[in-house]
Amino acid sequence: MWHAKYVRMGVINQLDDGYVDHTRYDAVKEKNAGRKTDAKTGGGYEDVKLVNGKPEFMGKDAKAANKGGTYWLKAEDKVAFDDSKFVAGDEVASIIIAPTVGDRGDVTVVSKWKDGKWVAELSRKLVTGSKTDVQFDDLTKSYGFSTAFFDNAQVRHAYVQEPLLLQFQK
Repeated sequence: MWHAKYVRMGVINQLDDGYVDHTRYDAVKEKNAGRKTDAKTGGGYEDVKLVNGKPEFMGKDAKAANKGGTYWLKAEDKVAFDDSKFVAGDEVASIIIAPTVGDRGDVTVVSKWKDGKWVAELSRKLVTGSKTDVQFDDLTKSYGFSTAFFDNAQVRHAYVQEPLLLQFQK
């Protein structure tokens, strides 16, 4: 399961790499049911924590997100939050991001607006060796997949109902 989370990972050209298994939903023990993420050894994303009601960090450029800044902070650009740099109504970043290292960071994405629509190019090694990844080790085979687009719509997602097949050209 390659999950595009633009604000969290797309700006550093990564998708969140995961998989689905047969785990049944349990409101206490398994809220994500069979939806899992691959292992990572570093990086990823985390929320900016509040300390005494204020964000712990801000970007070193001290720009409000709604005034030319971003809603995310790259880990290397974070500095201690300075309330004197902002005024009422300013919006600040709420997430810290860094490239995911390890199995969970296998998939890269480059997205651009072209001819009135978004175009995203995804890439990954054909054979990763991961027990949680589909191995594209037979280029004559068809691999089933699907896609869904969330577009910040809570539960009203767009998705493809029929199965799709990934086939490699000869």
